[in-house]
Amino acid sequence: MKFFIIISLFVCSVYGFVEFKPSCCNNHISLIISQDLPLKNHHKVEQFYKNRDIKLAWDKKDLNDFLKSTRDGALNYLFLDYHQDEIETLMSTMDYENIADQKFIRSRIDILATDGFFSYAKDLSVGFIDKDKFQELLKESEIPLVWEKKSKIYYYSADLKLALKSNLLKVLLHQYLPIADEYKLLVQEYHRYSKMKLPKIDYGKLMRVGDYGYRATQLKTYLYESDDLKDVDKRYMEFPTFDKKLSLALKSFQKRHYIKATGELDRVSVLYLNKSAKQTSELIKLNIERHKLLPRIYDREYILINIPEFSLKYFKDKALVDDIFIVVGREDRPTPIFSDKLEYIVLNPSWIVPQSLVRRDYLPGLLKDPNYLQEEQIHIHTKPSRYSKEIDPLNVDWEKYIDEDRRIPNYFMQYPGEHNALGKMKFIFPNKYNVYLHDTNSKSLTTLKYRLYSSGCIRLAKPYELLHILSQYTSYSSDKLTELVSGEKTINVPLKKHIPIHIRYHTVFIDKDSKLSFRKDFYGIDALQLESMR
Repeated sequence: MKFFIIISLFVCSVYGFVEFKPSCCNNHISLIISQDLPLKNHHKVEQFYKNRDIKLAWDKKDLNDFLKSTRDGALNYLFLDYHQDEIETLMSTMDYENIADQKFIRSRIDILATDGFFSYAKDLSVGFIDKDKFQELLKESEIPLVWEKKSKIYYYSADLKLALKSNLLKVLLHQYLPIADEYKLLVQEYHRYSKMKLPKIDYGKLMRVGDYGYRATQLKTYLYESDDLKDVDKRYMEFPTFDKKLSLALKSFQKRHYIKATGELDRVSVLYLNKSAKQTSELIKLNIERHKLLPRIYDREYILINIPEFSLKYFKDKALVDDIFIVVGREDRPTPIFSDKLEYIVLNPSWIVPQSLVRRDYLPGLLKDPNYLQEEQIHIHTKPSRYSKEIDPLNVDWEKYIDEDRRIPNYFMQYPGEHNALGKMKFIFPNKYNVYLHDTNSKSLTTLKYRLYSSGCIRLAKPYELLHILSQYTSYSSDKLTELVSGEKTINVPLKKHIPIHIRYHTVFIDKDSKLSFRKDFYGIDALQLESMR
């Protein structure tokens, strides 16, 4: 019934709306604004009308486009108030008023639409995570994570002026949204989980195929609601047997939550199953808003890294070319969140240890044992080159460099070879964080389930696969690059095309099978950004 009333009002707004010349209502607009109408963006609204000589701004088409958009769950997915109810009510009453009152109502509609637009545009483009508050919470929590701010600046007044002049408001509103297909799918999942009623799963003994009991019925109901269990009838749902079909559905749930996919109902699975639909929808909402917090990806070809997923994905023309396991920064040395461009490859690199790691990892060892570096096959040089003068660590007073303000004037490095921490190659996107992609001499780390072992850089499980993909943008064939890697000569290989690389942090995402997937919040960011929500 409520839906019918809304549609009826909207129809009235289309056919019962009275148009006036833009200059008809100057006094009414000034009066309404001066009366301090409850506006969320009072100063912006006032300035907007001053810049257009206090004239009406909206025509019927643009108003209806605005109202349709605010009723569209794909855009205004939280169904927030942008004055749409009041505008529709006012529009439906105009036919029943005299000319003087119609002008007053028309002016009020115009002002409400402008104010609603400013709030709506900001919510669509910037989102609800307060970036400054998030940075404050990061600092208070002493989490050493760098999360680069979105650099784009929006000029909403200028955008609105142009959109209304050209009747392109609908186009403008869509342009504010993140363009990723994943964003739209997450919004759909948010709506689904917001309406979902998930049963509680009782704890008990392990259940597997062949077992029987009411908990199997609980599980069936849950997995049917979560869309892991499909193509079943009422009789099947009520029959309390744990069969192969239910086991496969449970495996689907376990895979989506990155827990051991046994198809058996164990205590860990029950723990994950008992997260409420409301809690899940809040996490989905958070990750929807993260898309607005990060720069848009317009590139046709790019690398996308999702830290909680331990995954590097290479995309070209929207198609997934490769998906490579990665090792990311530890909780105390998190990989920064930012975007850049891959510019060159270094084959058989030396590893020049960053000053921060020298202080944290090597200086304490040197103070205890001057021969400590020999075990790590690390050499000390006067310049960042293996061909510069080498320093004997026994001849240096390392105590004086304990003070962090005093720079260590030497360079700690590992020469190329199998022992090198960077392995046989590194992929460089020059940045102020000294972060890059690289091979590793600790291959076993790339096979672990939770891969947080680096000091910020990103280690690749299969670096040769990325080398093969990028070979097309070098002066060498893939075979030739492999041949060069087999030696020990350090070679810089520039890329003729710089490949955008985006490092992201999504704990809820749509996987390559188009399923909603969840990962642990290793860096402790979810709680901080939820607290930062406007």
